[in-house]
Amino acid sequence: MAGIYIHIPFCKTRCIYCDFYSTTRSELKQQYIRALCTELKTRKGYLKEEPIETIYFGGGTPSQLAHEDFEQIFRTIKEVYGTEHAEEITLEANPDDLTEEYVSMLRTLPFNRISMGIQTFDAPTLKLLNRRHNAAQAIAAIHRLRQAGFRN
Repeated sequence: MAGIYIHIPFCKTRCIYCDFYSTTRSELKQQYIRALCTELKTRKGYLKEEPIETIYFGGGTPSQLAHEDFEQIFRTIKEVYGTEHAEEITLEANPDDLTEEYVSMLRTLPFNRISMGIQTFDAPTLKLLNRRHNAAQAIAAIHRLRQAGFRN
């Protein structure tokens, strides 16, 4: 089984507990996506023609990307590796990014699994962790995802 992990390092704010590389410099997104697509092409030989079964977008905050950003990345993956065997395609997301419009946009892409970073529903703890969402936003995001057909 082969999988691809794609690190999207962009965040609106930095959470105090996060040890992953991230940046709040959103002006670097397009340059990063171009470099990422180049890297996907140069790494093809590492998989020795194994079919890709999982694709995972982690971060950072991958839900900071726009539709056209995901389209460019998925187009590259499909051209280089193929996606016909990809059974699980996951996006890490922050609850406050999952507006009705954003969730609808996600349904137009190959994502079939969302990993939402809620951490807690406790307001003081969310504030301490420097999380952008509150409990109500997290619950609303869960409902939006369910209504859109995400079942995980």
